[in-house]
Amino acid sequence: MGEFYGRKIRSGEINPKTGKAWALEDVPAYWREKSEKWLRDEVEQDG
Repeated sequence: MGEFYGRKIRSGEINPKTGKAWALEDVPAYWREKSEKWLRDEVEQDG
């Protein structure tokens, strides 16, 4: 699920609950740390 939310953030997908692009603050607390790690790992790979 970290990747699921990370991809939403990276792609700029609109969060239907907020009407704005997904942000880490929108990710459920349970998945936030895993999403942050996924995003960091992706930046390092793109690097």
